[in-house]
Amino acid sequence: MWVVVHVFAGLAVAALVKEPVWLVAALALGTHVPLDLIPHWDYTVSRRPILWGWVDFLAGLVTLLVCLFALGMPWWLVAMGPLSGAPDFDVLIAAIRGGEARHWFPSHWKSFPHGKARPVPGVAVQVVIVVLCAVAIATGMPY
Repeated sequence: MWVVVHVFAGLAVAALVKEPVWLVAALALGTHVPLDLIPHWDYTVSRRPILWGWVDFLAGLVTLLVCLFALGMPWWLVAMGPLSGAPDFDVLIAAIRGGEARHWFPSHWKSFPHGKARPVPGVAVQVVIVVLCAVAIATGMPY
């Protein structure tokens, strides 16, 4: 799953639940596993993972800035976006190390039934998730 999708999921949880912060954080981080189960396409298996990685990073950054400045979401709620995507740092670390580095997050282990799909349907499902999360973020206003 692209990191920006995880960011949107964390922001959606934050927008709808709001407090207590510990519960919002647990739920935001907890969204990572079910999202990884959904069949999707990961750019890490593409011919241009660095290019797609930058697109993913910039999309996530823009999303966070829009929530913080344009929507007026408090910083502690905006922080739930990166928290939701944080487990993907082990994917980045493994890519940097090369080969099969060990993953620490359970949905990234080889034994986990990680959802996989071809590029077009795999990206389409992620777009649908982002749209649903954007609706949830808008529904949670005002923050």
